[in-house]
Amino acid sequence: MPDYASYVVVATLMLGLLLAERLWPASASQKGEWTTNAWAFALTSAGHVLMVALLAVQETALVNALGGGLVDLRLLPWWAGAVLYLVVMDLGEYLFHRAQHAIPCLWAMHSLHHSDTALNVTSTQRHFWLEPAIKSVTIWLVVSLLFRADALILMTYFFATLANFLFHANLRLGLGRVSWLVNSPQYHRLHHSIEPAHDGVNYAALLPIFDVLSGVYRRPLPKEYPATGLAAPNAKPLEMLVWPARQVLRREAKLVRP
Repeated sequence: MPDYASYVVVATLMLGLLLAERLWPASASQKGEWTTNAWAFALTSAGHVLMVALLAVQETALVNALGGGLVDLRLLPWWAGAVLYLVVMDLGEYLFHRAQHAIPCLWAMHSLHHSDTALNVTSTQRHFWLEPAIKSVTIWLVVSLLFRADALILMTYFFATLANFLFHANLRLGLGRVSWLVNSPQYHRLHHSIEPAHDGVNYAALLPIFDVLSGVYRRPLPKEYPATGLAAPNAKPLEMLVWPARQVLRREAKLVRP
């Protein structure tokens, strides 16, 4: 899909979810930090264009030198290849997310995402600008070395990842007893919760089965929609450029999570 088309799809989805948040909010008192999140999205996009594009050249050269992907998903029915690609990529995202909470330097970056005290659809893109570059030489590189995938498989994965906008939305929407099956706004809200009882739970991107297998699955109670965020001042646009250093200089111990 051309880049401009991808942005149109994302923008349309976000507008729809913003309207849904107005109609069925999980927390009616929240005022979204939309300006901050918009700046974070702009900086992340710039970092992706300026840095990942260069790294991707090296990544492609490396993959080609190694003979491409080890497993050719194009030999499978498209749906089977798409499912396999999605599950493995989601596992990579899950492991990277766990590392972001366990490794101090990664948490210093990831804490920007968790600092939003009004979790909503715009929080989805609230990330430190360097994170895409790190992913491009870790989990994305590993998957590219492992698989050869055609455009249809990659397109299927792209549309599946759009669900992340839904999962971050301020919506009173959960899956109850089958919350282990797929992520939801209520399930992911517990991961962003300020409640001590919710520390270290529900890391899943798309598939909570990885939380179940690693023992950090927490099924939300029927009316459980906790407050979110971290005990930190709201980030200003320029501060987001140096967010990790900001945490060290201010010694914000309250930002540390398990």
